[in-house]
Amino acid sequence: MKIWGCEIEMKIERPEEGEMQELYDEFGKPEIKEEEVSLTSLEYTGDYPPCKGEAVLEIHKDRKIVGVRHKGGDKFVLPMGRIWKDESILEGAKREAKEETGLEVDIKELKEIWKVDFQFSNAELERWHLLFRAEATGEKLKPEDEEEIAEVGLFEGEWYWTKGVYSLRR
Repeated sequence: MKIWGCEIEMKIERPEEGEMQELYDEFGKPEIKEEEVSLTSLEYTGDYPPCKGEAVLEIHKDRKIVGVRHKGGDKFVLPMGRIWKDESILEGAKREAKEETGLEVDIKELKEIWKVDFQFSNAELERWHLLFRAEATGEKLKPEDEEEIAEVGLFEGEWYWTKGVYSLRR
């Protein structure tokens, strides 16, 4: 693909059609939204294994929503992470919940899907973000991935979507 006269790489990170159909059969088909995010001042490195998109988790615990703050980050966001090619979508979502919050979860709903088109200086990346509502089934609220997650907390506020991230209101 060419942008501004330069050849750039197009990457697509989304689940296969059959996997999506299985999710729709279990949870129903949610609204699918689209957004473009300009990151043209950054270079895409692709320094991780191929993935199927991003699992995002609205985890409910004690009538509150679980949020995480990444190291170097200044705000709390919903836990999220890549779904690897060798795992199912639900396995990936549960793994990410455990890594980022320490919690086991029971996934209850597929709430929405965002198809995000990230425009980098050297590549274009279409990544699907699948937002799940889940209930915490464990008590441990401490990230397993302490290299990435600085803090985990419970919030009464709501979350909002902006530029590829689900942030929490305090």
